[in-house]
Amino acid sequence: MGDERRRTNRKPLILEVKYEGQGVRAQTRISDIHLFGVFIDTSSAIPPAGTPLKLSFNLPGGHLIETEGIVIHAQQGIGMGVEFTSMKREDGERLRDLLGDE
Repeated sequence: MGDERRRTNRKPLILEVKYEGQGVRAQTRISDIHLFGVFIDTSSAIPPAGTPLKLSFNLPGGHLIETEGIVIHAQQGIGMGVEFTSMKREDGERLRDLLGDE
């Protein structure tokens, strides 16, 4: 399944994001997005891999996505890769439209 995720379209895209989990709450930016997750740029304290997070961000055009994810990898001072663990159907469709995935 990991290989399948790497084959999906990744899109460099700067979006503001709010996230919280394991006592950490921050507002920063997404620099890369794909159907299964995002890369969040942050120099703040980063939760360790395996930490569940709540995410909130607006797609271009203003559609609000509120979803949950899990930290897959973390690089202190750089950012973290977060895999989506749940997403509303409509949000997934909007994201798929943005990325051009079928």
